[in-house]
Amino acid sequence: MKQEQILKAAKELFTKYGFKKVSMDEIASETGVTKKTVYSYFSSKEELLKDVIKEELQSIRKIIDKAEKQSNDFFVNIQSVICSVIRYKNESDFFKMLIKESEMFNNEKLKDNLKIIDSEIKDYIKSKVEKAVNNKEIVVKDVNIITFLIYKMYIALIIDWNEDNAKLDEKDIADNVLQILKYGIKRKEVE
Repeated sequence: MKQEQILKAAKELFTKYGFKKVSMDEIASETGVTKKTVYSYFSSKEELLKDVIKEELQSIRKIIDKAEKQSNDFFVNIQSVICSVIRYKNESDFFKMLIKESEMFNNEKLKDNLKIIDSEIKDYIKSKVEKAVNNKEIVVKDVNIITFLIYKMYIALIIDWNEDNAKLDEKDIADNVLQILKYGIKRKEVE
């Protein structure tokens, strides 16, 4: 119970102030426990962050699993998953904070944690692309390239797309990614 409260408080503080600015004292204070209690569960702030990330990944996996149950079609699933994950991201700025702070402060520990997240997401995408290829839903020359492109399109739209650009909702993003995946950018001849 206390461990869950510590994780929740840490996530809230990291999201609000950034990983670098939050101390274990502040996490203890926010949770209403002593610093010693926090350290009895987590040996360092980095370990605490890693566990917060694990919890976030579990939440995202549940959302993805729920979205996937809507259809067996590769393209419908991709669209549904993208919409669901973007909606989740819009409700939680935690990952966005991690990415921005790791770049701003060139924090290697944060970057290592982000690599874990990246790897999880890429592995998921790759498994879905491979399944679609095996089911003859899509034809690709290189699964790794397609995986990378899908991942980077998603990251660019949720992280790099900023307030200076037109606001996109999750359906706009998913529709655009889906259109590129299905049809590429080749101009269709007018019939």
